[in-house]
Amino acid sequence: MHKNTVTALATTIFVLSILNVLSAASAADGSATAGGAAMTPVGRVQAMEKGKLKNPLSSTPEIVEEGKALYQAKTCGACHGSNGSGIHCPSLKNDAWVYGSDDDTIFRLVTLGSEKLLSKGYSRGDKEQVAGPMPGFGEAITDEQDLWKIIAYIRSLQPSAADK
Repeated sequence: MHKNTVTALATTIFVLSILNVLSAASAADGSATAGGAAMTPVGRVQAMEKGKLKNPLSSTPEIVEEGKALYQAKTCGACHGSNGSGIHCPSLKNDAWVYGSDDDTIFRLVTLGSEKLLSKGYSRGDKEQVAGPMPGFGEAITDEQDLWKIIAYIRSLQPSAADK
């Protein structure tokens, strides 16, 4: 091989290695994933101040159906019931929201879990009596769009909360 070709090849490999490391670091902190646009729920919570998160997805029948499938796949139904009526944990169909019914609170609750949510200055309401600690699912749900779809499904269970 010609010396210039070897040098060019080595430089290309070096640059690609650097880009790969930067891409992996970016994805690890939740700031970007494939395509550079999506974030993890943990990354989104870290990037947005309290009260500013709002579901960017329209609640179309397709989004709600995808959210329902994700709700089941991520085992939300194990505690909240397959249809959201509650088993060991609160029903998602009534007006008694433990920490609040707005998008920001629900997104942070699912991402962080109830203990971390409380440590961030949120408070527990007194309407719902069936509520143990909720684990955070920020590591299990790796794409914020998936969490927004789950929230759209939850909203479909209680249309009166859809405008929150």
